[in-house]
This record gives sequence, C-alpha cells and structure tokens, in this order.
Amino acid sequence: MLAPGGFVRSRPPTVMRCNICRQPCPGEPERGRVRSNVRKFQSEIFELWRCPHCKSIHACDEVDLAHYYADYPFHHLGATDVDWMMRAMYDNLLSRLRQAGLDEQQAVIDYGCGSGHFLSFLESRGYQDLAGYDEYSEGFADAAVMQRQYDCVMTQDVIEHVPEPLELVETLHGLAKPGGIVVIGTPNAEAIDLQNPEPRVHTLHQPYHRHILSKTALQALGADFGWELLKYYPTMYANTRVPFVNSAFVNHYFRCFDNNCDLVIEPIKASSWKLFTPATLAHAFFGSAWAPESDVMAIFRRP
Repeated sequence: MLAPGGFVRSRPPTVMRCNICRQPCPGEPERGRVRSNVRKFQSEIFELWRCPHCKSIHACDEVDLAHYYADYPFHHLGATDVDWMMRAMYDNLLSRLRQAGLDEQQAVIDYGCGSGHFLSFLESRGYQDLAGYDEYSEGFADAAVMQRQYDCVMTQDVIEHVPEPLELVETLHGLAKPGGIVVIGTPNAEAIDLQNPEPRVHTLHQPYHRHILSKTALQALGADFGWELLKYYPTMYANTRVPFVNSAFVNHYFRCFDNNCDLVIEPIKASSWKLFTPATLAHAFFGSAWAPESDVMAIFRRP
C-alpha cells in the first residue's frame, strides 16, 4: 500500500548486492537519510546505502516514480530557445566532444535528450546527422533512432535514474559504432557524505536518482565491452568560466532561497539579501575554480 507521500518503505534483503559492481554487501552498510530537493516533496525523507566495495550509493526505498514524475520541475523547461547561459554550457560540452575527436560530419545521438536543447545547439554549430531519444519526451520518444549506430553516443544525467545501470551501458555500447565515443555525465557518489547529506541534496536528488555511481565505478564502466577511458572530467559541462555560469554559483544562488531545484525553471530572483554580498560576486566570477567534484563526466572509446 502506498503511503500518503506516494512511496513504500521496503525492508532490504538480508544480503544486499550492488547492481553496479555486482558485489554482495554482507552485514550492515553505511546508510543515510535525506530530503527531496523538489519543493513539492521537500518534507519527505528518503533512505540510501553505500556499497562498501565501489562506493556507489543506492536508494533503499521502493517508490511510485510515476507519482513523483507527474509534476517534475525539469519537465517544465519546455522546448524554448537556447539562451546565453545554455550556450555557454553547451560550448563547453562541445569543446570536450571535439577534443575526443568529434567533427561536423559524424553522427550523434543524445540518449535522454529531454526537449532536445543540446541537439538544437549542435545543429546551430553545423552538425546535421543528429538524433535524440527520450521515452518521456513527446518529440523524441520514437525508438526507431535506436536501430542504427552513431559516432558519438551522448548521455547526460540519465544513468543515475535507471533501475539497472549496467543494462543502460549495454544499450549505449550497441548504439556506438566501432571506434565511436560514449559520453556519460552523472553525479559522483564519492563526493557525498551520507552522514551530512544536505550540502549534496541536489546531487542526491531523491527520489529520482536510484543509483549514483562513484567516480571509480564510472571510470570502470564498459570494462566488459573493452571500452577505453579517453578522458575523465572532475566537473560537469555546466561549470564554465563565463560569469554566473558555474556549479558553485548555482549552488550559492539556491542557498540564497529555499535550496530546491524548482528554482531552475523559475524567473531569476533578486529578493534575498544574501545575494547582495561579496560572496555572490566571488561565486559568480571565480566559482568555476572551486566547483566540487560532485557531478562528473567520462568519455570512452568503443573498440
């Protein structure tokens, strides 16, 4: 039976098993509890546990995800034009892809593309052989694009949402051409203190993130398929040197208000006195230098 909050507390099995490194976890693992960072559910608390082997973090609670996704803030971003902040982020991301060998003649799929913003950006930069897939996006739910292979398989903030991360890795492997690149951006469990989770409430993003890989586990992904790790980035592509467009400033801005991710889709606010401090300018102009290693990226090459 569902609790009023829409979730079911389930008793974990006697011997828990990590579905990332596949190792059993005998005994009692490290646990933590954290609130949701979505305003509508911020009063709800969720339990997590950490694998003692690969240090990845897993959600304990079985949840009715349809209940939580029914009014998911990021679904309200819509298919709006890419603004200057997004362009700064996407320029940074494209720079990483080009360093890995991507050029305008190659085929790209954005797996979990949402409203297709990054695809629109790539098109504006001269890329033409583009595809997007997202089963939850009306414009990109056609699985026909999954029937071919691509020079670049891009997936950002997806693997932590799926129930079986290794099954997604197998899917990405099948989408990549031999010699193609696979790009995975995701949170880093090793940056999270489960005994003091509030500073990383957005990285944990409960109950949506089901399995959060450690950076060690991320870099080892694809070993069964012979993937070569080309580059590991200790920050996400949104951490740029453009003023105001960096991870530290975003986190500072959130903390100036109610520290919920709904702020992303809302008009920029200036109603908090906390914004009118030297700390705001420091974060805005120099925040990229001290961004935490909480959201990371790895680029692999398929043999």
